[in-house]
Amino acid sequence: MKKITLILIVIFVCNSFNSAHAGDIEPIKKLLMDYINKINDLERGAKKNSVLLLFDEKYSGNTVYVNLSGALVRKDYDKKNISSQLDDIINDDNYSFKLTLDKIVFQNQKENAGIISAVVNFESFINKKLAEKGTMLMDIVGIKINERWKIVQNNMVRVSEAKDIGECVCYMYGNGDTKFVTEVYFPAGLEYDQKLESFQITKKDGLRVIKSHSDEFSWKGNGGVFYKGKSIGKTKDPKKAIQVAVKKMYKDSCIEVVFN
Repeated sequence: MKKITLILIVIFVCNSFNSAHAGDIEPIKKLLMDYINKINDLERGAKKNSVLLLFDEKYSGNTVYVNLSGALVRKDYDKKNISSQLDDIINDDNYSFKLTLDKIVFQNQKENAGIISAVVNFESFINKKLAEKGTMLMDIVGIKINERWKIVQNNMVRVSEAKDIGECVCYMYGNGDTKFVTEVYFPAGLEYDQKLESFQITKKDGLRVIKSHSDEFSWKGNGGVFYKGKSIGKTKDPKKAIQVAVKKMYKDSCIEVVFN
């Protein structure tokens, strides 16, 4: 009877040890999943501090990606940059996003440090329209500080698969103050699409109007530019009036229009 009791005690102690150890295994993987889950929780009203607590004060990170025009972009971050980015996400009611783990490529776990490489899928939307969709290869380095695991470094290579809204570029050509041609480049999938549009400032029923192939804007004497009876801007400069019209025409594809 004593032998059975002793065996049961040994089994219980071993199971307790294994359970406690199992709860602490792969902390670097848990750190990755906490990052993904807490970022997604921002959509449901979570505070940015829940994300910032995952980062060490000496955190450094960088992102590398190729934009739609083919240029290579590199960005470096510290914890203050992460805080500012989280503020932008939380304060923009028109912006939404989602991160999902695709697969873990590499993992190396030590007692007080670890590294993990993972492919993470991302989607972002502006006004419910696809702003960007793609994948990120993330290399996260974590260390154990005062019994808590923190991200000390995060390097990302981002690959965009689709983008239907974003920053646009518009080239303007004028013939005096009454005739203009615009060439607008806007995101469309993996590349930029292009559209030419001609504008003419003329009069209709005694009122000044801006006419294009597809739209018409009224431009009042006080500088107010109107579209379908609603004010969309105010300027007395003909070139800037055309810019106001262009922003309205491409609002579904352009967060911002850079005029050259």
